[in-house]
Amino acid sequence: MRNIVSHAYVKIFARPIFAKFNRFLFVLAAKGLGILNYETPEASGEDAFVARVLPELDDGRSIVLDVGANEGDFADVVLTSSRYIHVLCVEPHPKTFSRLAERFSNSERIELLNVGAGPEDRAHRLFDYEARDGSGHASFYREAIEDLHKGVATAIDVPVKKLDSIILNQDRRVQIIKIDVEGFERDVLVGLGETIRRHCPQYIIMEFNEMNIISHCFLRDITNMLPGYEPFRILPQGRLLPLTPYRPLFAEIFAYQNIAFVKAD
Repeated sequence: MRNIVSHAYVKIFARPIFAKFNRFLFVLAAKGLGILNYETPEASGEDAFVARVLPELDDGRSIVLDVGANEGDFADVVLTSSRYIHVLCVEPHPKTFSRLAERFSNSERIELLNVGAGPEDRAHRLFDYEARDGSGHASFYREAIEDLHKGVATAIDVPVKKLDSIILNQDRRVQIIKIDVEGFERDVLVGLGETIRRHCPQYIIMEFNEMNIISHCFLRDITNMLPGYEPFRILPQGRLLPLTPYRPLFAEIFAYQNIAFVKAD
């Protein structure tokens, strides 16, 4: 029956005149699969997912690592949805970091680091909009600002740290790692390899989007770096859509989405 419907649809609608209609259906289907739901936190589902899993981790020995913390929206969800969990925020942009520090100036369960995360300790050039420096789109790739967002880029040099050297000195266990670094995810994971092996965090959450075209990083690459974890796309209300078995047609979509890698028990 499905083949009959498919053949009939192709026969009727696979024509240039229906291109706008087909694109409209394509975007609707993508949203139903957890893609392009960036309009609100409710649509994204990330906050709801994190709030749901935190109770099982809420003790004085757990820490959440927020890499690419921006102004701290994710950290705020963790702090308001838990009583004991500590948060370590990593944010490289000095202007954004200043706003982050002001927001959490009275919190005792948060530590803030004004650095980037990568595979080694070094200085790295960070790009942002010339007219809106300190935006949420700051990236280590100039193309993210100029090619994808069609802006004029400005650049500053920021320190980048291999986070293993910081995390492994923590007394607490890393239970959740959240990564939102505009295409730099693979490099961050390299610098967290030992932490992931030793701490075995329950959840690793990251944004996957069009910046991964620039960094030449497929979802398959990230999945291969995380053996023992199962990938899911986060849907509204925090529901999870399995991305296994791997099928490029449904996995390698370079548009906004949040992926949760869940530790396989």
